[in-house]
Amino acid sequence: MSVSDIALMTVIKIKALTTSFFNKTAKLFFGAEFFRRSRRLFIACLSVWLVVNAVGYFIYSSTVSNTKNDFYQQGTSAAADLATKSGPFVLEKDILALNVEIRELEKIKNLTFAAILDHENVILAKTGSEIMDRTFDPLKNQTPVATADDTAIIADNSTGKSKVISFLKNITFSNVEIGKVYIALSTANFYASLHRARTFYLSGIFLFTILIGGVLFTLDRAARFRIVKTKRELESMTRLGPYVLKEKVAQGGMAELFLADYVRGGGFRKKAAVKRILPHLAENKDFINMFTREARVAALLQHPNVVQIFDYGKIEKAYFIAMEFIDGKNLGEVISSLEQGLPIDNAIFIISETCKGLNYSHTRHDDETRKPLNIVHRDISPQNILISYQGEVKITDFGISKASSEPSFTQAGVIKGKLAYLSPEQVLGKPVDHRADIYALGLVFHEMLTGKRVYEFDTDFQAIRAIPKMEIEPLIDLIPEVPEELNRIVMKCLEKETEQRYQSASALYAELAAFKKEQKMSFDGSDLVAFMKKHFKE
Repeated sequence: MSVSDIALMTVIKIKALTTSFFNKTAKLFFGAEFFRRSRRLFIACLSVWLVVNAVGYFIYSSTVSNTKNDFYQQGTSAAADLATKSGPFVLEKDILALNVEIRELEKIKNLTFAAILDHENVILAKTGSEIMDRTFDPLKNQTPVATADDTAIIADNSTGKSKVISFLKNITFSNVEIGKVYIALSTANFYASLHRARTFYLSGIFLFTILIGGVLFTLDRAARFRIVKTKRELESMTRLGPYVLKEKVAQGGMAELFLADYVRGGGFRKKAAVKRILPHLAENKDFINMFTREARVAALLQHPNVVQIFDYGKIEKAYFIAMEFIDGKNLGEVISSLEQGLPIDNAIFIISETCKGLNYSHTRHDDETRKPLNIVHRDISPQNILISYQGEVKITDFGISKASSEPSFTQAGVIKGKLAYLSPEQVLGKPVDHRADIYALGLVFHEMLTGKRVYEFDTDFQAIRAIPKMEIEPLIDLIPEVPEELNRIVMKCLEKETEQRYQSASALYAELAAFKKEQKMSFDGSDLVAFMKKHFKE
């Protein structure tokens, strides 16, 4: 293995570990019951906390800056004032007058030492009672850190926080330096002020965090109690208006499906399928919006190969969609029960009927404006293709479909659809159109004939890494008896590049019809009825 290959594998492994860690962390946090229940409340409290924290930090920073400026201003002002007053006395070597000026400085707060020097750094006057007339090096063990008003600000080089900050100002006469003023101020009070400001800031944030946490806990507890109450009420419901719930037949991440009777006066009764939003999500606005959107999109479609929606509403906090009852099995159940691929003529009929429903939804126009709705299912899979005992083939579950007439709830970077039936453009986050459904239908077609899934993934990362590059084994290599033309049709659906696939479901349907005619296949709905009764109906 070359160095570049080793480097590439290392990068891939690191990326895999990072992605896995991020996904697990995000799932742990965002998948937590609390976050799902009170996401908006949490975001609101977090926003308030961040704003207060930012304001508090701004006040703290301003306090630190003002304290620092005041300290420096005190030192520079004192040094400038002393230099101005002592200039004539330095010129005349009037030691008595210079000592008078030095004693005036002793009134300054935080003063630790002050001295007036001549041009040779000889001390002329200073605080304290030590002997005068000795040379003083103001910069020994100290470093200038700033300059303000021609005054050098000097910090102590000793370890830890500086004990003093010194201010050095030249004394000039006729633009000639004749001496210096040196003032050293203690930083004890300065750092004490900074410490108080920091303690006040951190204590305030800590107390506010506890307050926000208490508010969040209290409101979430109230929400949890309300949700539990609603959940119990919904779970005990056996009727939604005219719909009598008889049996729960399926449950997904957002809703549960019931077999129901639509009952009216005069003994009128009709079977129906009722999809109800899950009890614990009954007050989640995001899920309610997605549920409502699914109902609106599905209601636009009136076609024999699409499950019909005929009612939507809210009854006693329960949001529901009522749809036609399909007495049969989904394609996934059919494939798994056979434990092998379906006969070719059977598979072609089911795919052809699915093409009719897809082509209708892909080409649907708005009834009023006549503008294309651009509906893309985005979740074509065996589970969403229903086979009835009457020989019908119907597409269901437009929950994550994409339509130009409806707002999208898909976040950037979020993969929509089942991993095993994603198109390369879906995985890569590229714009998705109706050709993604054709790719997914090709995967279903391949699976129907072989009895095995084309893709098997556990994580999004595996799908992202494999789908765009993975070469799909030709159908004819797996089933040698498959006609070459049928192999070509299936593999054309599975082209990675959208331009090389069938450009419409009707084009795929036309080629399947021509193939059936060439092969003299006569399989139709009545044959599907016999097939379903043979394998499933008692």
